[in-house]
Amino acid sequence: MRRRRLHKQTITGICCVVALLAGLCPWLSAERVFAAEEPYPMLYEKPVGEEPVMTLTEATEEYVVQPGDSLWRIAQELWGDGERYAELAKINRDVLPDPNLIYPGMCLSLSRTGYIVRSEAKYGGFQTGEYSVDSPYGWTVGYMEQGDAGANLLLSGDAHVACLIQDKLDETTETVADWQQCAERITAYVEREYPGHVSDLRFEQYHMEGQGDASGEVYLYSCTWNISPKYPGLTCDICVGLKLTEHIQAEFVGYAWDYDIHSCVRYMTASFEEHFDENRAESFTANNYNVSIWPESEWEQEGLYDSFTFFDTFFTSVLEEVYPEEKKNTQTPRQRVIERATRPARGR
Repeated sequence: MRRRRLHKQTITGICCVVALLAGLCPWLSAERVFAAEEPYPMLYEKPVGEEPVMTLTEATEEYVVQPGDSLWRIAQELWGDGERYAELAKINRDVLPDPNLIYPGMCLSLSRTGYIVRSEAKYGGFQTGEYSVDSPYGWTVGYMEQGDAGANLLLSGDAHVACLIQDKLDETTETVADWQQCAERITAYVEREYPGHVSDLRFEQYHMEGQGDASGEVYLYSCTWNISPKYPGLTCDICVGLKLTEHIQAEFVGYAWDYDIHSCVRYMTASFEEHFDENRAESFTANNYNVSIWPESEWEQEGLYDSFTFFDTFFTSVLEEVYPEEKKNTQTPRQRVIERATRPARGR
């Protein structure tokens, strides 16, 4: 996989890195305040209003009705909530005139169309001549480096999202062509290389059509990252998004505590737009901005960034910085984390 470590170009400092530990360390768990709801919810009824809306259609396989099935049972098995049977009936209203009458062998679609209000579009987000992406209002654009891990485009606020943006690679398109198979390979990889670190691993795929420069394919995986077997309660939530437009691929590697990183990364990934100029088609490139994440590593998913190696490298370095002083330092662990978290930022 072609990767290169490039020069830092943007703002923000190391304080973004260690500050995150304050929310997840066992000795601070009593003080945690969890997010009450998704900051960017997926709506399944098209919202009414003047704000722009992103339309995402789930890419899912059909379900073949089995003997003894009911819509409630299918919704419970596939979505974990039998009460969503009405939603399943609505998706398949063309083949289910009577939702109480289903029979074995019937093919039901599981693909829903969801809508996300593009509430951050009015703030501009991060933009270049070749592409743009919405970011939450008030977030900063910067860079970070922690040990051997880092990113030279980091969006930071309630969470942290590292970005990797480049011209679309043929190998990326080939890797995600069968997303279910790719998901199975990723699952096998983390079970083999990072046993005990990853739990609740989930995958999603959406089509975005007829939406101008924002049209493309969206791929997501998310999980809980168990930072160290030595500290079982030390976890954070991570989500990784990939957007393939006609000419560009953009990856967003996010991590957070006390915040819904999944809906945030989904929003940012979906909002990514390329700004292709037909007049300079031959010279058009997204590679001129030195947007990179490191360390680099080879894995079976060619064309995709190995975020698991990033998180392992990143959090190993954070733990090595925080915990060795525990016995010899008179400050409490909380005080030490706050001290590290408030160090001056790097920026311009």
